[in-house]
Amino acid sequence: MELTPGLKNMGFSLVETDETDVNAYIQVNRAVYKKYIDLYRDFFGEWNDELVYEAFCHKRTLAFFRKLLLHDEVVGFLNYDIKEDKIDDVSIHIIEKAQNKGIGTLFFRSLQKLSGELRKPILIAAVKANPAIELYTQLGFEIYKEDDIFCFMIYNP
Repeated sequence: MELTPGLKNMGFSLVETDETDVNAYIQVNRAVYKKYIDLYRDFFGEWNDELVYEAFCHKRTLAFFRKLLLHDEVVGFLNYDIKEDKIDDVSIHIIEKAQNKGIGTLFFRSLQKLSGELRKPILIAAVKANPAIELYTQLGFEIYKEDDIFCFMIYNP
């Protein structure tokens, strides 16, 4: 994924992650997702930095895991993995001040292009309270399964 010149002019950059990014990852996740953990506490339990640390370690093994910077400040993380029959393990974590700039749309459009090239569907899961579900729907994702907490969505190339 390549950022647009407009995003670069705003001061955004997308860079490889390394092991020193774990604390920033935990902070960004807390800023973005703690409200959902609190909302669905009966399912998720309490916020747990150790679980987020484990997620960070897992994401370092994926095909794509980048940090989003705004003027050298970490403001988000984006990731996906490519499996034999699908693209999954997709997530985008962007703190509020960096949202609504077109980064999510750009990320998913680039994933859709990759999906078409590889002829593999993209699978995503989002908590039902996440307003990004509307964006995913606008971008052509369809809900194929729901439960009390999650929407499971697919994009077929």
